Amino acid sequence: VSKIENHNDVEEGDSRYMSMELLSGDLEDLTKSDIFSLGATIYEICLGRGLPENGQEWQDIRQGILLPIRNSSFDFQMIVQTMMSPQKEDRPTASELLKKRQLLSEEQRQLIVERNKAEAANMALNAQMKLMKATPKKTLARSNTIC
Repeated sequence: VSKIENHNDVEEGDSRYMSMELLSGDLEDLTKSDIFSLGATIYEICLGRGLPENGQEWQDIRQGILLPIRNSSFDFQMIVQTMMSPQKEDRPTASELLKKRQLLSEEQRQLIVERNKAEAANMALNAQMKLMKATPKKTLARSNTIC
C-alpha cells in the first residue's frame, strides 16, 4: 500500500495482505499497515500455501488468530503474530524488527558476540588502568652499605 503523490488516495493491494484498518479506510499510519502486510507475506511463506481471499480463516487472521508455524521457534512465531496484530499500535516498527535477534543472520549474530567480547575486554582494561592510577607507587631505596 502506498500513498500517491499529491493525492489523499491510496493504491490498494491484495486484500489477503491488507490490515483491517486499511480495509476500513483508516490511513493514519500506513507504515503499520505495511508491517501487517510483511507479516502476512512471511506467514504465507511459512505456511507453504497462499492466504485465503475471504472466509473464516481470512477473518481469523484479521482477529490475530494464526495457525501454528511448523519448524519455527516460539520467538519467531511471536514476531509474526505481533506483526499481524489486529491493533496497529501493537505492531513493531521496521527499526524494532531489525533489532530482533531472531531475524538476524548468523554473521550478524556473530558480530554482536564479538563486539560484546571487545566491549567487555575494554571495560576490564579501563578498570585495571583506574586501579593502577589509584594505587600509590612504592619506591625502593637502595642501601650503600656492605654487610
